[in-house]
Amino acid sequence: MKILALNLGSTSTKLGVFENTRQLIAHTIRHSKEELAPLGGIMAQKSYRQQLVRSWLAEQGMPLEQMDAIAARSGLIRPVPGGVFAINKAAVSDALSGRWGEHAANIGLVIAHEWSRHLGIPALFVDAPTTDELSDLARVSGFNGIERRSVFHALNAKRVIHLHCEAQGQDPRRGRYIVAHLGGGISVSAWDCLRAVDVNNAVDGDGPFSPERAGSLACVSVLNLLAQKYLGDAARLKHDLYRQGGLQSYLGSNDVRALAARAADEPDVRLTLDAMYYGVAKYIGAMAAALGGRVDGILLTGGLCYSEDVTRSITERVDWIAPCSIFPGEDELAALAEGAWRCLSGQEEAQVLA
Repeated sequence: MKILALNLGSTSTKLGVFENTRQLIAHTIRHSKEELAPLGGIMAQKSYRQQLVRSWLAEQGMPLEQMDAIAARSGLIRPVPGGVFAINKAAVSDALSGRWGEHAANIGLVIAHEWSRHLGIPALFVDAPTTDELSDLARVSGFNGIERRSVFHALNAKRVIHLHCEAQGQDPRRGRYIVAHLGGGISVSAWDCLRAVDVNNAVDGDGPFSPERAGSLACVSVLNLLAQKYLGDAARLKHDLYRQGGLQSYLGSNDVRALAARAADEPDVRLTLDAMYYGVAKYIGAMAAALGGRVDGILLTGGLCYSEDVTRSITERVDWIAPCSIFPGEDELAALAEGAWRCLSGQEEAQVLA
C-alpha cells in the first residue's frame, strides 16, 4: 500500500512516498520569501504547492493517482486527543478558519482532503500539534478566563517514545516519559501511558527560551515593553517575541552549532547557550514533578540534538531524574506514514471530528 506523506512548513514542502512504513522516496521543496510573497496569505499558496507536489511525484514515476492513502501533518485546529484522525470537512473548516492559528500545515489538510475526495482514497492526520490531553491541574493558568493550552510537537514526541520502547522491549502504554523537543521552538512534555498530561505551549510563549523564541517572561515586563518600545503595536511585539527572541535576541543568530563553536572564546556566547540549556533542564524537572517523580526515561529529540554541546549540557543537568536517550532530528514524514499504516492495517481506529 502506497502512502503519500505531506508536511508543509512556512518555507518548505516535505513529501515522501512509503510502501506501508518503508520509505521509497522523499524530497524537500524549498520556498523563498520572494517566491511566496506574490501569492498572498498562507491559504493562497494552496494551488501553487499542490502543483509542485504533483509535478515532483510525476517526475519520480509515482504519480498521485498511484497513491492508496494520504497522511498530512495537521495544522492548528481545535484541541483533539492524540492518535489518527480522518481528514474530513470539519478538520478542513478548522484549518480554513484560522481560529486556532495560521500555519502552512493548515494548507496540507485542505490539499489532502481535496485529493482524497478526487481519488476516493483515505486522508489522515496523526497526533496534531493541538493534541490536548492535559490533566485538570495542568489547565489552570492562574488567571480566571485564561486556560493553559496544549500546543506542541506531539507528532515527533510520541514517535520517539515508540522508538525508545521498541529498542528497550518496553510497552509505551505503561511508561512515564519526558520528551524535550529541541528546535527553533522548544517543547517539554510529560507522558503518562502515551498521554501528554502536561506541556509548555511554545507557540504562545510558554516555557524555556529557544534559538528564536523568548519563552516565558514576566507579565509586567512584557506590558512595559509593549507600551514603551513598541508603542502599543502588539502584532510587532508578538512577531519579535516569536521570531526574534531567545538566542537571536541576545546574539544575533539562531545557529546553535555555529554559536557553540564560538563559545570557547566568547564568554557571553557561552553564558547565553548555557542559560538556554539550563531553562530546558528546569522544565524537565517541572515535568518530573508533574509525573510524581516516577519517570522511566527522558528523551531528547529535534534538530538541536545533532549538537553534542546541547545534549551533553542538558543530560548532565537532568540524568539524576532518569536515564536520558537521544533521538536527533524530527522524522515527521515517517511518523505520519507509521500512524497512517497503524490505521489502515487495523491496529488503530481513525477518529473523526464532528
